[in-house]
Amino acid sequence: TANMPKFHFFLEDTYFFSEAGLNGVEEMALGFIEIRHVVRDLLSRGMDIDSFAPRIAILVNCSMDIFEEIAKIRATRRLFARMMKEEFGAKDRRSWAPVITCHTSGLSLTAQQPFNNIVRGAIQSLALVMAGVQALEISAFDEAYRTPSPESHLVGLRTQQVIGLETNVTKVVDPLGGSYFIENLTDEIENRIWDMVMDIESK
Repeated sequence: TANMPKFHFFLEDTYFFSEAGLNGVEEMALGFIEIRHVVRDLLSRGMDIDSFAPRIAILVNCSMDIFEEIAKIRATRRLFARMMKEEFGAKDRRSWAPVITCHTSGLSLTAQQPFNNIVRGAIQSLALVMAGVQALEISAFDEAYRTPSPESHLVGLRTQQVIGLETNVTKVVDPLGGSYFIENLTDEIENRIWDMVMDIESK
C-alpha cells in the first residue's frame, strides 16, 4: 500500500473451485470466505480498509449458462460492495467495487470436435462483456487435448477483438439490467451465495 499502491496485491481465484465441479453459488461463496479471511487478517494488523480494498481483484470462471454467469457476476459486485461498506466500514467508493476478471471455462471444451470450442469461447466471452468484467481470457480451442497452439491463441485474441470492436456491446453499462429475469436471478443467486457464506462461517 505504501510502495506499490497500484499493485493488485490480492487476486481471489475462484476459477479452480468452479473447474473442480462446483456451481456458481458454491464458487463465489468459497471465494467470499477467503476474501473475508484476508480482509479480517489485514484489519487485525491495524491497516485501514480503504488503504487496500480498492486493489482487491476476483478471478471468476464462466461456464456455458449465460444468464446464470451474468447474474453471478452482478451478484458478486453487489455482495462485495455491501460487505465492504456495511460490514468493514469502507468509505472510499473504490473499495466497494472489485476488479473482476475472468477466464472462460476449460471444462466446457471438448477434444472430439475442437472447432466447436471457438463458438463456446465466443459465447462465454460475450456473456462476460455483458456482465461488465474488467478483463477476460478465452480458453484456446485446442486446450482440451494439448498445449495451446499459436493459431488457437490468435483465434482467442481475434474473438475478443471482434466482440470489443465490432458489436458495440462494450458501449452499454449493464445492458441486461432491468430485465425481470436477470434481476430476479441476480437476487436469487446473491441470497444463495450469502446464505452459504454465513453457513460455512457459522461452522
